[in-house]
Amino acid sequence: MRSTKKGSEVKTSERARAVGLRRVARQHVTAPGDEVTLADCKVRVTICLDADVLEYFKARAGLPNSAPYQTQINSELRAVMERGGGPFASLVNDDVFIAAVAERVLKRPRPRS
Repeated sequence: MRSTKKGSEVKTSERARAVGLRRVARQHVTAPGDEVTLADCKVRVTICLDADVLEYFKARAGLPNSAPYQTQINSELRAVMERGGGPFASLVNDDVFIAAVAERVLKRPRPRS
């Protein structure tokens, strides 16, 4: 999106409107001179998502009073980031731990059916 001067209108091209797209003016979080944090910055990325994941978020965004789908995806990613995986998250990738669990499972007596 091209940058626009304060007070100028954000315009959507004919081609974009034809497929249901529209440009949205960005709302700035910080005032001039304020310190900017990483959480205040938006970075454009290209990412491939599974089609069903994208459709899920687009359907949620289509509900009344819902945030846009990109905002919802960002919120879900932030929730995962803030959770930090918990105290046992690293165990899933620990081969020694997985081998110990597998050995213990093999030694466990099987219940009779």
